[in-house]
This record gives sequence, C-alpha cells and structure tokens, in this order.
Amino acid sequence: MKTPNPQGTTYSEERFGTNSTFEVPGAAGDFQAWQANIPHGVVSELEYWSEPLGVKRRAHVYTPPGYMKDGKSYPVLYLVHGAGDSDDSWTSVGHTQNILDNLIAAGKAQPMIIVMPAGHTPDRPGANMLANSDFGDDLIKVLIPYVDSNYRTLADADHRAMAGLSMGGAHTINFGLPHPELFHYIGIFSMGLGMNNDMDQVTQYETANDAALKQGAGAMKLVYYAMGKDDFLYGTVAPTRGMLDKYGIKHVYNESPGGHTWINWRRYLTDFAPRLFK
Repeated sequence: MKTPNPQGTTYSEERFGTNSTFEVPGAAGDFQAWQANIPHGVVSELEYWSEPLGVKRRAHVYTPPGYMKDGKSYPVLYLVHGAGDSDDSWTSVGHTQNILDNLIAAGKAQPMIIVMPAGHTPDRPGANMLANSDFGDDLIKVLIPYVDSNYRTLADADHRAMAGLSMGGAHTINFGLPHPELFHYIGIFSMGLGMNNDMDQVTQYETANDAALKQGAGAMKLVYYAMGKDDFLYGTVAPTRGMLDKYGIKHVYNESPGGHTWINWRRYLTDFAPRLFK
C-alpha cells in the first residue's frame, strides 16, 4: 500500500489517491520556484455542473498577478494533465503558478488565465482514454463557455490556447488541433500519433479531421510539439510531424533530453508560455 508521508506538508492528488511531494531547492529549479520579490497570481478550485456528463466536475484556475483588482480581460490557456494525474497536478507537481509568475515578472510571457481541467471522465464501456469524446464534449460545450461567462476573458481563438502532457497531449491532438475556430495556439507535450508504428491511427485521425486540419494550416498561430529523446513515446514523433507537414501546419519542435517526466514538462511549459498570444 502506498501511503502519503504522514508528516509531510505538500501533496499532489493523482487519478487514484494522493502522493507526497518533496522539493530539492537549487539554482537549476529557480524557474519553477516561488520567489519572494515578485507579484504572485492566485490558484482557485472551480466546481461546475457538466450537463453532457451528468456529473459535477472540477478544474483548477490560475489568475495572473493583478487580476483581482485591475478589471482587465485576459487570454486563456487550457492546460491538461496526464493519465496518472488529476486537475491538481499541474500546480501541485508542475508548479504552473510559479512558472507563470516568474515569466510574467521577467516580461517574458503575457499575463494569462490558465484553466487546468480534469482530464478523466466517469468510466463507461468502450471509452477510449486517449480519444475521450466525453472530455471533448465537457471542454467545448461546458467548460469554455463557463469560463468565458464567469471570468474576464478575451473570448476568441486569437486569445485562446490548449496544451497538455501525455494523455493531455492526446486530448489536445483530438480536441484542440482540430478546432481552429476555438484555439489558435496549441502545445503537445510527450504524446503523438502512430504508437507502435500503427499508421492506421494516423490515417483514421486524418480522415476524421481532414477539413479542420486544412483550415488550421492557415489559422494556427503556433503549434508547439515537445518530446524527450528517452520517452517511450518517442516513436510517435515522426508520424505526428509527418501529419503536420502533410497538412502544411507549421510547428515548433523541441526535442529534449530525458523521458516521460515532470522534469521535462515543467521546462516545456516554460518554453511554450512565452510564445503565446504574441
């Protein structure tokens, strides 16, 4: 039985259960550490009712420094976690709030709202975790309209982005990239098409999304793709980039050392966020 440290003070909610976290401070991690001498944003838990799923859902929302009092409207990044995690993970382990606070304070990133949805949905027979239409219905039909109605957002595709790691990258491939009417900025971390040389997967994706991908070639302002050289999904890079090239979708590719780890995902977010909403 895995048990969280009973004398710990920091924890992360996972898909199943809770994990302790342990931080080792140092210069290499300053980019994702809390800094005393800069303004800080706020992370809130948002609960909302999802009519398509028939359940209460939760998301974490980062609002940038000044949001509480400045009256301005902001662009929005929808940032999705991986298969073993929850909507808590991008803040409790990913340190999204610290990364954005530091980037904004340094003038490297635009102030933005970041919505971190629950990537998992209630189990049902035949559901596909990586091409989960229930998640897509909740995101597009419920969460985005809710956020635009209840937060001060710039509610158009030029000011809306979607990104995710691993399973969240699959959600982004399936429900972000084929929706250029909603998103003009896309980030795919440690995920791709054509797993185990399954080119049928690529063909099926292209067939299902052909018109949208053609539209996206002219509409997307950024498609960012990142993968570690030692990632077990590295074999999906060539098929995925080939699909993007086939449709004329220009993309930025970041091939890093390392594998399928938060060490990479924090750095991908740090590289991705400054490219948004230019």
